[in-house]
Amino acid sequence: MSDHISTGQLQVIKAEPPSVAHMLQSAIDKGVSADDLGKLCTLYERMQAIDASKQFAQAFAALQNELPVVQATKAVPNKDGSVRYKFAPYNEIMRQIQPLLSKHGFSVRFSSTNGEGRVTMVCTLMHIGGHSIPTEFSARVGQGPPGSSESQADGSAASYAQRGALCDALNISIRIDDDARLEGGRITPEQAKELERRVMETASDRDAFLRFAQAKSFEEIASSKYALLDASLRKKERVSK
Repeated sequence: MSDHISTGQLQVIKAEPPSVAHMLQSAIDKGVSADDLGKLCTLYERMQAIDASKQFAQAFAALQNELPVVQATKAVPNKDGSVRYKFAPYNEIMRQIQPLLSKHGFSVRFSSTNGEGRVTMVCTLMHIGGHSIPTEFSARVGQGPPGSSESQADGSAASYAQRGALCDALNISIRIDDDARLEGGRITPEQAKELERRVMETASDRDAFLRFAQAKSFEEIASSKYALLDASLRKKERVSK
C-alpha cells in the first residue's frame, strides 16, 4: 500500500470538526426528533458557556496586568478635625480603571440588600463574551462620619460596600500612606475597642493581627492602617456569617 497522501486527503485531515451550530442546522434540515434536537441545543449552550468562560479568563488575566495601584486620597476627619483615615472614592477608582475595563471587554453592575445592621453590595463583573462573576461585600451600618445623619450613615456604609465589592471583584490594591504623622496619629479609643472586639468575634489571632497592624497594642495602631484592617476583618466576618 502506498504511503502517499493526496492534497485532497490532507485537506480532509486538517479540516476542523463541524461546529455545534452547524450540527444543529444539519439536524434541523434532516428533520431529527424533538428529543434529539433538545439534546443538541443543550450541548450547544454548554459549549457556548465554556467558550465564554475561557474568553473571560483570558481577558481578566490581561486586565490584571494593567490595573494600577489606586492611591487613597479622600480624608475622613475625627471630631477634632484630625484625619481619621484616608480612602479611595468609588468615582476615583472608576476613573482610573474604566478605560481598562472597556479595553478588555468588561463592565460592572451593582445590586444591594439590607438586613441585620448591614448593607451588602454585589458587584457583577460582566464580559462581552457572555460570562459574568458576582462578588459580594458587606458593610456594617454605623454612625458614619462625625456630624452625619442616619441616612448619611446608611449611604456611607453602602458606598463602602460598593468600593469593597469592586476592589474584591477586580483584585484592586489601594495604597495608603503609612506615615502616621500625615494621617492624624493613632486611631481613636473607640476604634481600638471596635477592632479588638471584632478580632475576638472572628476568632482571629490577636498577636498576628497586631503584627500585621505594626503596633504593640490596639491603642497604638496608626490611623493610616484603619481602613486596611477594617477591610481585612470584614472579609473574615463575611466568611463567618
